[in-house]
Amino acid sequence: MLSAKEDLYNGLIVEPDSIEEAVLAFETSLARLLSDAKEREKSLIWLDLTTNQAGHIASALEQGFAFHNCEPHRTTLIYKVDPDAYIPVSPSHTIGVGAVVINAKEELLMVRDRIGTRHSLYKLPGGMLEHADRLLDGVEREVYEETGIRSKLIKMVSLLNSHPYRYNKSNMYIVFQLEALSEEINVIDTHEIEEAIWMPLAEFFAHEEMSIFQKDLVRQALNNEGLKLLENDRYFQGKKHVEVYA
Repeated sequence: MLSAKEDLYNGLIVEPDSIEEAVLAFETSLARLLSDAKEREKSLIWLDLTTNQAGHIASALEQGFAFHNCEPHRTTLIYKVDPDAYIPVSPSHTIGVGAVVINAKEELLMVRDRIGTRHSLYKLPGGMLEHADRLLDGVEREVYEETGIRSKLIKMVSLLNSHPYRYNKSNMYIVFQLEALSEEINVIDTHEIEEAIWMPLAEFFAHEEMSIFQKDLVRQALNNEGLKLLENDRYFQGKKHVEVYA
C-alpha cells in the first residue's frame, strides 16, 4: 500500500519503497491515495518512478498525473489535487563555462572544434557542466581536456543567459579568467578538439576571423575586477558544495 509524507507546501511525496511491484496493486493504491488527498484538501502529489516501472508510469498518467522532470533512469510525475496549485518549474537551464587563460607572454589560449567553430576561427576553451559539478571544477576540467593546460581560477568575468537552447531549455554561459599553471599544449579530448594554440593578444584583437563577442569577453577579463570566489563553508550546512562569487 502506498504511503506518502507531507512536504512544506501542503503536498504529498510518495515514498518510493512503498510502491508495489505489481502494476494492478499500484493502480489500486494510487487511486486510494488520490481520493484521500482530495478529502484532505492537499495541493499536489509527487511521484518518482524508474525506467523499470514503465507500467506504473502508464497507470499514473491514466489517472491524471503529468511529467515534471526526467533523468536517464527515473522520472518525476505530479498530480494537481488543487487545480490552482503552484508547481515549481522543472530544471530550466543548461550551464556552459568558458575560460580566458592568458600566459606570462601575453598570449591567449584558444581552441578549434572538429565539428566547426561558428562565428569565429578559434574560440575560448570551455564546455558544459556535468551533474553536481562546481563551476570551478567544471571550467578547470574543460580547459585541461581541451588543451592539456593546468589552470587556476582568478575570477568570474561574465554571465550570458539565452533562450532557446538545446531541448527547448535556456542556457547560461559563464566565463572565467584562469591563471595558466603550465605552458605545453597537449589536447586530451582529440575527438572534439582539432587544435589548441597560444595566440598573442595583439593578434587576437586584430584578427578579422575572431568573433566580436569573444573579443568583448577578453576585454572584460583584462579591464574589469570581476567576481571572486568567496570562502563560505560556515554559512551553508548540509550541501555537497556551495559557491559564492562576489
